[in-house]
Amino acid sequence: MYYHVVTGRARILNSIYAAIDVGSNTLKLKIVQYSENGISVLDDISKGVKIGEDVFAKGNIEHETVKEIVEIMIRFKQVMDSYKVDMYRAFATGAMRTAENNLNVIEIVLMRSGIKIEIIEDTMEKFLTYKSMRDNIDDYRKIRESSILVELNSGSCDVSIYSGNKLVFNEEFTLGTLVLKNIMQDIEDMTINYPKVIAELIESRTCHMWRLIEKRRIRNFLMLGGETTILKNSLFCGLDTISRQDFENVHRRIFSDQLCFRKEIEEYGMDWYEFVACILVYQVFLKLVDTESMIFPAINLRDGMIAEMIEEDYCLARYKVFNNDVISLARNASARYKSCSRHCREVEKNGIKIMKELKKHFSFDERDELLLRLAAILHEIGKFTRAKNYLAASFHKIRNLSIMGTNYHEMMLVAHMCRMLTDMQLSRGSIERLSQSDRNRILKLSSILSIADALDKSKKQKIKIEKIIVTDEKLKIIASKSMDATLEEWNLGNRAKEFVKTFGLVPELIEAGYDE
Repeated sequence: MYYHVVTGRARILNSIYAAIDVGSNTLKLKIVQYSENGISVLDDISKGVKIGEDVFAKGNIEHETVKEIVEIMIRFKQVMDSYKVDMYRAFATGAMRTAENNLNVIEIVLMRSGIKIEIIEDTMEKFLTYKSMRDNIDDYRKIRESSILVELNSGSCDVSIYSGNKLVFNEEFTLGTLVLKNIMQDIEDMTINYPKVIAELIESRTCHMWRLIEKRRIRNFLMLGGETTILKNSLFCGLDTISRQDFENVHRRIFSDQLCFRKEIEEYGMDWYEFVACILVYQVFLKLVDTESMIFPAINLRDGMIAEMIEEDYCLARYKVFNNDVISLARNASARYKSCSRHCREVEKNGIKIMKELKKHFSFDERDELLLRLAAILHEIGKFTRAKNYLAASFHKIRNLSIMGTNYHEMMLVAHMCRMLTDMQLSRGSIERLSQSDRNRILKLSSILSIADALDKSKKQKIKIEKIIVTDEKLKIIASKSMDATLEEWNLGNRAKEFVKTFGLVPELIEAGYDE
């Protein structure tokens, strides 16, 4: 994550933060002040711009649209300056992510407005959006106990499930409002019943999720996405919570009163095809849930960006439960691939203890502990499909995993870390093309992972680390043993060589109670 700090201003409680969301249809700026009384909104501005239409029709952002973006960004910069903003972020999402000329547009905007836009990956966008729940929903704990969140954007739809205060499922499919709109326009000449055809298409793309959703007996249904605000204000009187019956009445009118209803929707200023896409997608998932109401939650990317900046500045613990969603999703992925959960948790626990002590003597990136934990949780997933050389299979599965709260680059680092467990000397060749910084991170983290894994080679949790001491030449692991640990001691000796190469320390296992 990058933070753009306005120079020459002291960091004090009463800081002013700004967040800019460059979306597919709208550019949004939010400015807040954080003080001992909490977060106060100073300004909230939205400007329409059809980035998504350009990208989905032509693959890039047209010159006239770029000019509009620049003009809006210049205005946003003026507003931020007037409030004396201390720190800001500007993230581009969906359409800008896929535009062929996105980097050119970002450079033009920076040159003419002074605002640095960053393209945020979808997994991080969702993570920050859901994180904003902490500040925007009073009973967010109730939501996290049992909910499905269906987020529909221009290019894709994202489905997430909370259960028992954990995020247990997250999956995306590429049927967004603009994608479905284009399909509807293609088949409209073929049949007047095109909504039914689109509903069948959505069902065919999502049916693999249905059993999981039904089994969870979900109590809350949340609707998110770019069209939800106008949908809520136009058809549901601006209510944050609506009845299931009211929504299903709207759904029925698409089929029973299409001509009159279309005219009514267009008078509200909504695009008919995008409206139909929203209703059909939400209805497909509503059928799987036994709830009498539906919620339009007041959560968004900008508030998540602001939460992240405040958390970084003041080291707050208020977002801890949301930060743990990354680990929860990884554990669920590991369980799907039938990994040995007790072994993975033991490796994770051992790795954290080793890293905690090494941090006193060596430098690590702020995200390194998270990557180490992910590697410990996921390193065995290749066994599900390939017992022989399973770590190579794990490498390919991990690098293609999409875990909310991580980006592609981080998952690639995790994949390499796991691959290094099998033969570090051979695997060193596979990271030669990476940057020196990435190579160094992989070697350090995989060395820790290797020792942590060796201490539970039998997968029987024989060894309990009591204390770790770093001396000039050794990493002393003081541990108690519940049974004979010859296998672990042998494996630790085999893996010590690579750890010495990386840290210059010889790992030594010492039984607790003996002379240290």
